[in-house]
Amino acid sequence: MKNIKIYRILHFVIMAYMLTAFAWWAILLNKKNEQNYHLKNRILHIDKSYSVQDIELEYRKQQKMIIGEGLVFGISLLCGLFLINKAFWTEIKANKSRSNFLLSVTHELKTPIASLNLINKTLATKNLPPEKNKALLKAAGEEGRRIESLVNNILTAAQIEQSYNYNYETTNLSELIAKYIQRTYKLNNISRVDYDLSENINAKVDHEAFVSLLNNLISNAIKYAPDESPIIVSLRESNNNVVLRVIDQGIGISDIEKKQVLQKFYRIGNEETRESKGTGLGLFIVQQIVSAHKGTIKLMNNAPTGTIIEVRIPNNLK
Repeated sequence: MKNIKIYRILHFVIMAYMLTAFAWWAILLNKKNEQNYHLKNRILHIDKSYSVQDIELEYRKQQKMIIGEGLVFGISLLCGLFLINKAFWTEIKANKSRSNFLLSVTHELKTPIASLNLINKTLATKNLPPEKNKALLKAAGEEGRRIESLVNNILTAAQIEQSYNYNYETTNLSELIAKYIQRTYKLNNISRVDYDLSENINAKVDHEAFVSLLNNLISNAIKYAPDESPIIVSLRESNNNVVLRVIDQGIGISDIEKKQVLQKFYRIGNEETRESKGTGLGLFIVQQIVSAHKGTIKLMNNAPTGTIIEVRIPNNLK
């Protein structure tokens, strides 16, 4: 952090020096032009090759050239400094995001791996009743799925950016969402996730990508909403668009961060003190999938608390 502050101060010092040097150069050049103009007027009676009109015309010409070249050079300098400044801080921000991502992945992997090691050690060294063995095996399965989810998110993010080929096919989204929630949440006794779906809404989507979109939106809502607070997934049709909404009663997202949370690796707060788990890839994956389907994503406030994430996808995609 200290080095960044030093670089920032140095950067502004160099910018200030270059702008000051340019301004001083322009002043001196204009001053030389005026001196030349006055000198030619003084020797006009000796050198008859110039007239007052010629001297005045040359003076004005030189003045316009200085102003014109000065403006072009000044604007170019300012644009260059602006782009350098933007690139510098973009790289700083990207490095911070990557650092946060590495910290979050480390934390995400460390806990389930430690749990799995402890469960394995317990099962191997202690003679437990069948009920406790079953409970430990169930816990091991949950930790394994947690690691699998993390790895899948990382792989999905990499594939979506580089090599994923979307296979669009007409899909009954009403049935897909209902079956996904029944299979993933209801069977695992997560009753807080419910749905409100219009019947037989169809659209051309990539099945696997849409499931990933659902998984990330609902998982995100579960992560930031209070325990047992309801999470509703709704599906409607509006103006030739499929409108999917995931509604929670969580902590909400500030207006400033509504756009930032869609960026890769971005997470609210400090990685070392944040209580919620994650890698900052979930909403980035959602945004990439929505964009590939020529749709839009919108983050809105829920009343009295929470967030509504609305996804609109054309249902006539070709």
